[in-house]
Amino acid sequence: MAKVTIQSIAKDLGLSRNTVSMALKGNDLVAQRTREMVLRYAQQRGYVASSGEEGERQPPEREEAGDHRIMILRKPDVAVYWDKVINGISEEASRNHCQTQVAVVTQEDEDVLRLPPGLEDGIEAVFCVKMMNIDYISVIERRGIQIFLLDTYKDVDGEMPGDVVKIDSFRPVVKLVRHLIDQGMGRIGFLNESSSIYETMHDRFDGYLYAMRQAGIEPVPELVMPDAVVCGNYEIAKFLTQTLRGRGIRVPEEVAVTGFDNDEEGMLDPFFTTVNVDAKWLGKRMVQCFLWRLGHPEAPFEKIDVIIRKSSVKRVLD
Repeated sequence: MAKVTIQSIAKDLGLSRNTVSMALKGNDLVAQRTREMVLRYAQQRGYVASSGEEGERQPPEREEAGDHRIMILRKPDVAVYWDKVINGISEEASRNHCQTQVAVVTQEDEDVLRLPPGLEDGIEAVFCVKMMNIDYISVIERRGIQIFLLDTYKDVDGEMPGDVVKIDSFRPVVKLVRHLIDQGMGRIGFLNESSSIYETMHDRFDGYLYAMRQAGIEPVPELVMPDAVVCGNYEIAKFLTQTLRGRGIRVPEEVAVTGFDNDEEGMLDPFFTTVNVDAKWLGKRMVQCFLWRLGHPEAPFEKIDVIIRKSSVKRVLD
């Protein structure tokens, strides 16, 4: 029978040699589930560390630094916003000696549960910069790979299979709505995707309802001609503005429009009043969550700011 070594365990489990070495030493930089999997497998195979093998290991400082492998999953779109998130992931990963690779997941891939090539090649964590369906995420999770998400589903049975790094969407929308109300607007609508299943979108709608009701205004389900429309994201705000203008309705003189995400690429004139989301920092935060999740379970919320721009200002602000 061939001798069981760190290298052979790494090959059998589809992990990097450093990850197996760190897991065997109980290093907290390796996810708990991965440590348990490695230890269980090593015990089953009768692994015994040898002095020669110890001598082959990299210096402790290098091991602590990481050499972890991350796969970033994205959809086949060309939105600049997601490119900024991926750039943030790549920069922070490189700074912490982590390797990254990007894989594009099509709708067909999700439907047939076809995983991206290279996932078994020592990948320790998967970052979903856009939401995949639950079954697809679960298939990855069952392989002992850590999952990190930028959003979650509003209504799912049980817990999500990974950590979620998401911005606060409730309070910023409250600020947006109050900004509109302070200008004397009362007929304010909320426009979202027809059937959003994502938690952040529900948070934004809840923020809208809260701000309206706090001001003593009961939202009207169907507004023929609103004073203003709070949109769930930039793309919706852009589409609405183009549609209104196509019908001869002026923005913001007749209808004020607000967005979310502060995606300035291809932005219409006037710029939207929006919620500033630093997409690049969001990507960096995902890497930090991966590296230090166990040591920092109570990480602070992401910082966001409301940017007041002229697309929603009907008069000069005091």
